[in-house]
Amino acid sequence: MRRVIAPLVGAVLTAVALAGAAQAVPDQGTPAFDDYMQGLQRNGYQLNPETAWRVAHQACVGGIPGYIGLELAAQGVIGPGAQQRVMDVARKYACPVQ
Repeated sequence: MRRVIAPLVGAVLTAVALAGAAQAVPDQGTPAFDDYMQGLQRNGYQLNPETAWRVAHQACVGGIPGYIGLELAAQGVIGPGAQQRVMDVARKYACPVQ
């Protein structure tokens, strides 16, 4: 019984400790997200908030499934290296300092 409980408690404690990292991307409607949107606009990117949040999540946390490339292309982010430049801007304005 102890062999089962100890790893389970350890996993729960690890999940609670890492829960702060899941909040790395600012939520829409917060001042931090508004600053991020302004940073995108200063760099010439006019993204809608949903796509901007997904780009920030992809840049900061990674691993978000979906068609982020198609969304960016539909909003005018086209050309060689354009998506990488958007990700760089997102890392600069949306990701916490690490």
